[in-house]
Amino acid sequence: MNEGIVQDYIRRVAAGQLERRRLRIEHLEGADDLRRRQDEIRQVAAEILGACPERTALNVQAVSALDREGYRVEILTYECCPGMVVTANLYRPARAEAPAPAVLLLSNHNVEGKAGAVYQRLAQLFARRGIVTLVADQLGQGERIQFFDVTLRRSWIGQTVPAEHTHLGNMLFLTGQHLGLAMAWEAVRGLDLLGERPDVDARRLGVLGLDGGSALLRYLCVLDERPAAAACGLHPEELDPLGGGCIEQNLFGALARGVTPADLLVPFAPRPLLLAYPVRAAKDEPVSAYLKDLGDAYAFLGAESRLETVELDQHADLGRVLRARLAEFFARAFALPDSDAREPQTPTEQPAVLCATETGQVGKSLSLADLFSHHRERARALPPAAELPRDAEAARGMQEQLRARFRARLGMPEPHGPVEGHVESHGSDWGLAVEKGRLIVEDGVYLPYAFYTPPEDDQGRQARPTVLAVHERGVAAISAIGDWMKRLAQGGLHVMAIDVRGAGETRVQPERQDGDAYERLLLGEEATWARRALNVGLDLFGMRVFDVLRTLEYLRTRWEVQPEHLNLVGVGRGALWALYAAALDAKVERAVLFRGLSTYKCLVENRLQNHHFSLFLPGVLNDYDLPHVAACVAPRGLTLLNAVDQRRERLDAAAADRAYAFARQVYKRFDAADALKIESTDHAPATLKALERAVGIEGR
Repeated sequence: MNEGIVQDYIRRVAAGQLERRRLRIEHLEGADDLRRRQDEIRQVAAEILGACPERTALNVQAVSALDREGYRVEILTYECCPGMVVTANLYRPARAEAPAPAVLLLSNHNVEGKAGAVYQRLAQLFARRGIVTLVADQLGQGERIQFFDVTLRRSWIGQTVPAEHTHLGNMLFLTGQHLGLAMAWEAVRGLDLLGERPDVDARRLGVLGLDGGSALLRYLCVLDERPAAAACGLHPEELDPLGGGCIEQNLFGALARGVTPADLLVPFAPRPLLLAYPVRAAKDEPVSAYLKDLGDAYAFLGAESRLETVELDQHADLGRVLRARLAEFFARAFALPDSDAREPQTPTEQPAVLCATETGQVGKSLSLADLFSHHRERARALPPAAELPRDAEAARGMQEQLRARFRARLGMPEPHGPVEGHVESHGSDWGLAVEKGRLIVEDGVYLPYAFYTPPEDDQGRQARPTVLAVHERGVAAISAIGDWMKRLAQGGLHVMAIDVRGAGETRVQPERQDGDAYERLLLGEEATWARRALNVGLDLFGMRVFDVLRTLEYLRTRWEVQPEHLNLVGVGRGALWALYAAALDAKVERAVLFRGLSTYKCLVENRLQNHHFSLFLPGVLNDYDLPHVAACVAPRGLTLLNAVDQRRERLDAAAADRAYAFARQVYKRFDAADALKIESTDHAPATLKALERAVGIEGR
């Protein structure tokens, strides 16, 4: 597979992890080994998802009911956590000997949620077959759209449920919370609701999930041992060992610990399990490997007959044939008598009829807190308050402690050997001599670069102060800022611009103009591969900081560069790569951050933010925020120029100064308060002047 360097790098790392997993599985020899493997999978999943919330009162509220031929629909609400209301429909048989078995139906990424026609049909059939069925609106669906716009009458994040999930999940990610756990916990509370009903047999609970719902089903089955039977729809993309598309479908770090998404149903053996998948998928490696591993697990436990499969002509889409097969599977698993019950032929209900709220949205009708609000409240105390050092010596000790935290969060590779520079061409641009080439920073990873030098003066070629420029769009974007390049050169500086891996010439995907821009940012290829990097124990942001650090090493080997006068300029996302590099490399003279994110905290305090996931670090706010990183640059020069907020809109200098009060105090401990500058400019000439001041060439 010929992909970009980011994809190739991640796949190479994953290949080694998959091989170690394969050898581990091949050495399983019997039921005892299999049970140990099941415990291992449960432990890994539970540690990554995190601790479950405390069980609190469900506060079930019956809103209304619909009596139909052969079944009854109860429209209700319950609280999965205090103040967080779930809207749901419960279908129960019109006539049944209580207590009856029950199934929790986890819907797909369907914006209609519980009111989706196929879910109505399935629940109606189950109820007529003697099975109580609970269908709830998951986060971002039905009556629980988290970012609802009253004008658009939909989410303002985008038009798909994955966009809602990913926007919310990104915020939770910054505090170490996992959206998958929040959604799985709602499923756990759904089982609680069923188990507490007098008309339900709590020993005969089942769970059903297809596509988007199947990921939650797998989480539920490792967190809760109550389901006595389960049915799961498979899709090859969802079973990719590198991870799924939506943030909640990813178990960050699991593959590095020998667990793939497909492994999460292994602990379900030997209970009855039905797998549904498209015929064509049976030939796809993820699905075929999945079927083999599960088959082996059931065989070890002598329960081969309890694992059933059904092949579908098309995508696993809950068509009539599959609905009938699912009803019969659960009827057998729950030992129900034979029945000729069929789906009713009447039309499905209109979504408004099945609503539990007056307006069709929980947030509008009930004015209750949503998950975003709960998370924002929990995050108010983050990051933990850092004790201000009393003097310069204490400040240096604090900086070393913080740097250790940065390295732990960044997960950067270990450098091996010197950086190799390969020159490819010489030319000129903006009246400057330019050398273009590639840097080999580690095996299989190269960074395109352009090295600009001023025209020779009377003293001929000479070593000069140098700026390393990193732009979120790479070398081409830096080269296009002609005024910058000319002024830096006229001030006697060399300039080197690089494409960090996955940016510029090596970008993960070509720029696209179709579709919703923010939805592309959330679910596009770069965000997908940033999540996949985390699944294999890497971090795309950390790798990019590593690229900047390795380039600094390379520059110090060039005769043209005065190593004691090496500066960093970062633009956009590149501002944060430069900030971390300056904090970790004490030899950098100064750093200038242009249009960089001001704080991580603003991303969890505001509903609307549009920064790229590749900037996010897992659980970072549990340790520190960006002003703490800035404090580690002291006493060297640091300029924040037109810092931006959660909307990527310019923050006024006063607000930025308040956000960086801690960093300012640390600079004062070094008697270097003036070395930290926070500026806001209104037009390009003023910005250029500020840049000249920041790199020390004003007036030259």
